[in-house]
Amino acid sequence: MDDDATTLIEAFLNEMRSRYAEEIEAIALPEGTIEYVRQRVAAGDHETLLFMLKLGYLMGLQTGFAAGQAGASEPPRGGPGPIQA
Repeated sequence: MDDDATTLIEAFLNEMRSRYAEEIEAIALPEGTIEYVRQRVAAGDHETLLFMLKLGYLMGLQTGFAAGQAGASEPPRGGPGPIQA
């Protein structure tokens, strides 16, 4: 990956982190998720980590599409429930 792409990704993530910090902090991940991600990082399991990112992206797209179909101008913000495995 070139430096420009890395810089763009980093800038995007920083912007999203500052814009949605409160909502992200409120998300309750299933017990053991942090340990699992740490294990995957330590094992160098990039495929699983990329799958998780893609899955989250896909779920976000589906939420946005459903909100659009329901007539909402934006997907709902705040108040997310716990993620269930």
